[in-house]
Formats: sequence, C-alpha cells, structure tokens
Amino acid sequence: MKMKNRLLAMRSMAPLKRIGFITPSSNSALEPLTYLMLSGLSDLVSVHFSRITVRTLTLEERDVDQFQIERFLEAARELRDLNVDAILWNGTSGGWTGLGLNADRELCRRITEETGIATSTTSLAQAEVFSLYGMTRYGLAVPYVEGPTQKMLQTYSAEGFEGVSHAALGESTNTIIGATPFDEIRSLLRAADSPRAECLMVGCTNWPAAPLLDEMEAELGKPIFDSIAVTLWKALRMVGVTRPIHGWGALLRRHPALDSLESLLAELRDAMKADRTTIRFDLPRMNFDSDDVYAESVAQGVPPLKLDSSLNQRSLATVQWLERNRDVLVQEDCVNAEFPPPQALMSVYGVSAQMLAPLVRQQKLEGWVSVHQIGRVRQWTAEEVAALRNYARRAQAILEDAGWTNRGEPIAHEALAH
Repeated sequence: MKMKNRLLAMRSMAPLKRIGFITPSSNSALEPLTYLMLSGLSDLVSVHFSRITVRTLTLEERDVDQFQIERFLEAARELRDLNVDAILWNGTSGGWTGLGLNADRELCRRITEETGIATSTTSLAQAEVFSLYGMTRYGLAVPYVEGPTQKMLQTYSAEGFEGVSHAALGESTNTIIGATPFDEIRSLLRAADSPRAECLMVGCTNWPAAPLLDEMEAELGKPIFDSIAVTLWKALRMVGVTRPIHGWGALLRRHPALDSLESLLAELRDAMKADRTTIRFDLPRMNFDSDDVYAESVAQGVPPLKLDSSLNQRSLATVQWLERNRDVLVQEDCVNAEFPPPQALMSVYGVSAQMLAPLVRQQKLEGWVSVHQIGRVRQWTAEEVAALRNYARRAQAILEDAGWTNRGEPIAHEALAH
C-alpha cells in the first residue's frame, strides 16, 4: 500500500524512468526477481521487457545463432515505441558464445544507432563492476555445461579478469536452469569459491541466485556479483537512480553515504576499542527501516547484525528509553540493566555492555548509533560518552549531506557517485 500511495502522490506515471530489457524468451527467473528488487523504487522506475528466442545454451551453431544482431534490433525497436530511457541486453551471451565483449560493444553501438537510446549489456556491466571494485581475480559460478563455462572464463580473461576457480551445474536447457533449487545454488557458490578469489561472479540471467546474495556474501566473506543484479545496477545508473536497494547483495546496497557511515563506524569502534558498532535509522522515503542494520563495523570473529531483522526495534525497552530521553543510553552490564536489551542480543550475539546514541531531527527519534562490548561488562567513561555523542552528530551530518534528511523529506535522486 505504501508503494502504491507513493505512486499516486506523483499524480501520473510520466515522471518514472523507463528501463527496457531485452531478455531470452525462455528466461523465467529474471522478470520476477527484477520486480522484487525494484519494489521499493516503484515511484522512480518502471521496467519493460522485449524477448528474443533462446531455448538452449551450448556452443553448437544453432544455439550461437540465436544471438544474431537483427533479432536484437527488432526487440530494441519495440522498446523504442514506448520511449524507454535505456535499453539493456539482459543476457550473458557476450560472455559465453566465444564472440567476446567486443561483440557486445558492437551490439550496443548498433542498437543506439537504430534507436537513439543508450544501451548496455550484462557482460559489459559485469566488467564495469569488476573495475569499480578493483577486483581482478574471481570465482565463477554458472549453471552451464563445460563449453560455455570455459568460454566465459576466456572472455573475461581477455578483459584482464582472471577466473581462479569455478563450478558449473552442467545444464543447457534454460527452463531447467530457472527452476534450480536454492540449496543447489548455495552448494555451487561454495564450490566456486577459493582463497584466491576476491569475489564471486554468477554468470547467468536465468539462474535465481539473487535472493541468496546477502546470506552467501556473509558466509563466504566476499562480494558476489550476480548477473541479474549487476544488469539492474547498471540500468539504474544509466537513468540516474542511485537509491540503495537492500536485501539483494552489496552491489545494489552500495551508496557513498553508506560507505561513509561504514568508515565512521570503523573509526568509532577503533576509538572505543569495542567489538561492534552499528547504525539504525528510519527513512521510509528511502526504504530504510530501523529493524535493519545498514552500516556496521565488527571485530574479527564477531557476528554481524546486518542480516538479522527479526526484532521490532521500536518496541524494545532500550529504544523506548531513547524515545523518552533523547540522550546516550549507557549500559555497563546488560544482564542487570534497568532497561534490558533484547535477550537475543545478549545470548546469541554475546553483548555484555553497550551504549546507544540517538539521532534526533525535527524533534523526532530518527535512529541511533550503538557500541557493543562482547563477553565482559564494561565501565564507559564520561569521555567515551561524549565521544559517542560527537560520532552520532557526524553520522547525522552524513545523512544530511546525502540529501536523505534535508527539509524533512529525503530526495528521490542523488548525484551519481561512481
């Protein structure tokens, strides 16, 4: 209902940025996952799909011939009819057919020449993401048979990115790929990883790995660049939308303001010699909810809170204290605290002492910064309390500089940062 109300408040759908995707005809995972990822951006973006015939994925001539350029041009002309702002080939053929990324660059040139619309592809976006993160060694996870898998490794090697490990499902029928059980995907991601891999790449826009990205990034301790998410990331930047998307991996969540908050929390944790620092805030217009942790710093071996949104934070005794007092809550012994933290924070995450500093704007508790000590009680000094207040002010300034909390309403579009 909230998303619908945002749309109705715009009075028409005319302001929406329109993204056109050309997709393989047999893709079943791409569209529903893209709609889910965009659910919080329904007042900014609409997506539209055109298809080319693709059924099986091998290096046989009949399969490679599915990707003739005239078929893409016809699909692009259909998208041109609705005046999309960008067109993307939402498929990985440039990576595995053996034609290389120069074929994708030529495809983009021809589509833009034909339609006058900016164009990109999944494979080009993936190379851009590798460069953005400064990563040259990756582990490859694909659902493909051996031929396309090896061609994909060769394609990215020619662009300067080394596949140091890989795992493949061994499937060539696209409808079967789209129905892969999630547990099989988890197992293949683990198999594709190696100590040398700086990140993982999921090379397919019909393999439903995107819902697992947060979970598996936390387990493996490195970014996972999924083709569906990567293509959406590129599409949003092509139309000037940079609002973070949460729950679908680090790439879509990434934003300069969140990067700044992560750095600030690392500095705070170091200054306090603490085990964990977090920030929570409610900014509904930006799809931020205080039940989730959006930035965090943890000491080695300390479990993160980023993936745990199981508690209604506003109902907690500690947060209600912040609501009443609008000051730093100091708890030297959580077990015996007058306003006890949730049991799970102590029993599951081991927090023994903590401080919480409120973020208050326009007389409203907007969020809070937390400092956690694990495994032992701790006496917090007056200097540490004062320092935490200062860090909370700096966090508030980061949010304001991003334009998320100015004039009582966050802005919809931020300036592109990358």
